[in-house]
Amino acid sequence: MSGPYDLLVRSRRIYSSGGWFDGYVAVRDGRIAALVAAGPAPASHDVIDVGDRHVIPGLVDTHVHLRDPGFTHKEDFETGTRAAAAGGVTTVFDMPNVTPPTNTVERFRAHVENAAAKSLVDFGHNASGTIPEEIRGLAEAGATSFKVFMMTDIGRDYPHMPGTAVSDHATLLRICEEVAATGLTLYIHPHDQALYELYTQRAWQEWGRDFRSYARAWRSGDGIILDSGIATMLEMQRATGVRLHLLHMSTIHGFEMVRAAKEAGRAVTIELNPFSLFVTNTWDAIEQLGPYCLGMWVPEAHAAAAWEALVDGSADVIATDHSPHTKEEKEVGWTDMYAAPGGSPMIQHYLALLLDAVNAKRLTLERVIQMCAANPARLTGLYPRKGVIAPGADADLVVLDMDRDWVVRAADSYYKCGWTPLEGRRLRGAPVLTVRRGAVIARDGEVLADPGSGRFVRPLRVAPQP
Repeated sequence: MSGPYDLLVRSRRIYSSGGWFDGYVAVRDGRIAALVAAGPAPASHDVIDVGDRHVIPGLVDTHVHLRDPGFTHKEDFETGTRAAAAGGVTTVFDMPNVTPPTNTVERFRAHVENAAAKSLVDFGHNASGTIPEEIRGLAEAGATSFKVFMMTDIGRDYPHMPGTAVSDHATLLRICEEVAATGLTLYIHPHDQALYELYTQRAWQEWGRDFRSYARAWRSGDGIILDSGIATMLEMQRATGVRLHLLHMSTIHGFEMVRAAKEAGRAVTIELNPFSLFVTNTWDAIEQLGPYCLGMWVPEAHAAAAWEALVDGSADVIATDHSPHTKEEKEVGWTDMYAAPGGSPMIQHYLALLLDAVNAKRLTLERVIQMCAANPARLTGLYPRKGVIAPGADADLVVLDMDRDWVVRAADSYYKCGWTPLEGRRLRGAPVLTVRRGAVIARDGEVLADPGSGRFVRPLRVAPQP
């Protein structure tokens, strides 16, 4: 196609599929039309020159809880994707623990219709895979993957709710078989419900019900509640061949089991979360933040194993598990964390946390791009349409200021819940410009996109493994 480009993004540091590049990203009709070497600028209707600032692909967050519909007092698709845009995220995949849970085709289609009217970024949906008979129809309707919690809550009824949870092994095996037949991926929240109930009862007797008791109960037996669930699902994967994606990985033995499965060539991938790397990775943080960081305590030796998996390449993606709740709901947790919901908001700040770690030389920027853009796009079947700066890809770009020194404040965020566990944390590095399909949707923290401008995306093909 001849004629001027719609947009040129000029930088001496563009991360393309071939590495760092000095030149222009040329955009036409929402896609990257060309990568042009440094020199005279081609004709274009608009030019954004960012100098030496890094330009990376837009982030793809495969695990967000936008609470919509059913729990929109906590977050909704508009507020959550507004925060995503400000944080450099251009594509999100939300989870099915909403009301009603998306475990039928009818519910799935209604969910997508609701999201399409509100989202500021592109989106897909991880359908609830709890009804084996519905799985193939959900795949045909455009589900990105299937999510199953292996747990239900004790002392509360959310966020691990009926309609999204299965602990019966026979049903889990049937789910694995049905998902395997679709070629899509099964996302599992690994857990052993019976062990969790046992350790919870013991925790109540020994420590009561406050936030410290809750944190310890999850990690009793040196992580056996999680490791037992991981081991069970790895065996089911071995038996069925399903593409298995294990969420919330944060135990030493869990990483060991997964490395062995990968070495055997099996279709297993794993997710890391920012909370295990930056928030709940010390007991001091648990004592200080209490319910506002729980979630899950990750003892320091296990957090070190998570960092090792991040750096050495044995982990596949970083996803936020963005999980907002109101302050009123969280405050209950100081005295009874079993009655308070777990999780915290994260989507606007996780890229900045990782950039700060890059500046501290804990990992490379290239690894951040792989874990937060390229691999998530592969996992969801969208690569090379998403997750890469290359001709033919959507023009989803993020400009970074690696030298920006700033302090996280909830008052500067778009979280509907109005708080962050990172309050007051000083960071170096930030996203300063977000482009979604060639349109600037956020600049210096100000979000410019309109609700409903995000598009529903479905897998281009069966997802290759990262």
